[in-house]
Amino acid sequence: HICLFGGSRSGKTFLLTRNVVFRALKAANSRHAIFRFRFNAIKASVIMDTFPKVMQIAYPGVTYALNKTDFYAQFENGSQIWFGGLDDKERTEKILGMEFVTIYYNEASQIPLSSIDISITRLAQKATQVIGTTSSELKPRCYYDLNPPSKAHWSYKRFIEKRDPDTKKPSENPDDYASFKINPADNTENLSTTYLATLNS
Repeated sequence: HICLFGGSRSGKTFLLTRNVVFRALKAANSRHAIFRFRFNAIKASVIMDTFPKVMQIAYPGVTYALNKTDFYAQFENGSQIWFGGLDDKERTEKILGMEFVTIYYNEASQIPLSSIDISITRLAQKATQVIGTTSSELKPRCYYDLNPPSKAHWSYKRFIEKRDPDTKKPSENPDDYASFKINPADNTENLSTTYLATLNS
């Protein structure tokens, strides 16, 4: 479980989307998911904006097909990235009927812990990654990004305090949860001076 937290326009979504694509490309026939709380939000921010940018900038030679009925990207090696909103019961039930080797929660501070705990049970696909001539099991990964909420939020308890958000007891596997702060100042190469000046003021 890896969480990036910090201000907007810091590159969190780009970095984690790039990671998901990389995992899809090195493990043929693997399946991955990117979730937000509302489907219309992931459609506008990730499907139509960040994902195409990641493919153009980070993987310019890679071709893919975007299914605009079920909203998933299919690569030539058979791997898929599914996009979903956890507020849509019908779509969510369809997606949660599958297994994934990667799940990425975009803007996780907006997603109720109950929705995350239910969907994370689908992080169960076994996939094999191939790098050069070496093959090995692709370890399941769960990514999160968020603008930091209050200390009462489940994400603070899980990633910073390393406690179970419900029981408040110390996490049984604290080393499974890592977090990293990233802010717009860390992404100045990709931001206009006007935007940075606005943030500074």
